[in-house]
Amino acid sequence: MVNQLAAFLLRIQHRLSRVALDASKHPAEQYYATIYLEEFSKRMAETGGQGLSVLEAGCGTGRLMIPIAQMGYRVTGIDNHHDSLNVARSNLDSAGVRAQLIEADLVKALAGLDDASFDAAMAIESIYVNEQYEIILDHLARIVRPGGLLFITHKTRFFYLTRAMAMKHYDDLEYVAGHNSGRLRKGMHRTYYNWQTRSQIEATYIARALDLLSLHAIGVCSGFGDDPLASLCDPGTLNEDQQRVLREVETCDDDLLMTGRYVLAVVRKPAD
Repeated sequence: MVNQLAAFLLRIQHRLSRVALDASKHPAEQYYATIYLEEFSKRMAETGGQGLSVLEAGCGTGRLMIPIAQMGYRVTGIDNHHDSLNVARSNLDSAGVRAQLIEADLVKALAGLDDASFDAAMAIESIYVNEQYEIILDHLARIVRPGGLLFITHKTRFFYLTRAMAMKHYDDLEYVAGHNSGRLRKGMHRTYYNWQTRSQIEATYIARALDLLSLHAIGVCSGFGDDPLASLCDPGTLNEDQQRVLREVETCDDDLLMTGRYVLAVVRKPAD
């Protein structure tokens, strides 16, 4: 009974946290979205630009999906969270753009999509909490056409090391140092996460015969909420000029690549 109650409370807590944060309107989330969208826009322009089809795996409330639709791309978003997709629909209506929304488990939804059916695919800040992330990556590689692009974020080991240290969770600290996935303490419960080193990220795409075009640090000295780097800087509290300076600092130095919240991998599927 106690375990059932704990599981029920965890589901409620997870649902409330997802509903409470509309990432498309959150100031810190918007700061990081700008970095993703700048790289997306630049890379997609090289492959043909507007009118291309883009899939977002884990679209949430539309933080990236909506501005991408506004750029003129045909967007499909998948998410398994009903309330987030309801917010996404409202946000799409407010923005005056359209996107196809699919409410489903990522693996099941992706498995039902045809090979080479999209010009690009994204999984931004979504697969690091999915125990089937390797399968998701396989499907994303499959559904993108030859010559198409993938934009994928990975969590860094550094992030979870610093979080465990900040929370004084020394058992998690030792675990993260020796593993690349597992259940770590979050509040009263343990939650699944995965994280990678640079060499592991590179190997991930080599194994799938994909060309890794670039890696980009996301949030090497900033964060928000319970992120350990939030004590240094929360970008949501900065004005536009301060955010510009922070963005230049956080994206300029390859030596800092694996010390941030995420690493963005930009990948191309080789042309036939």
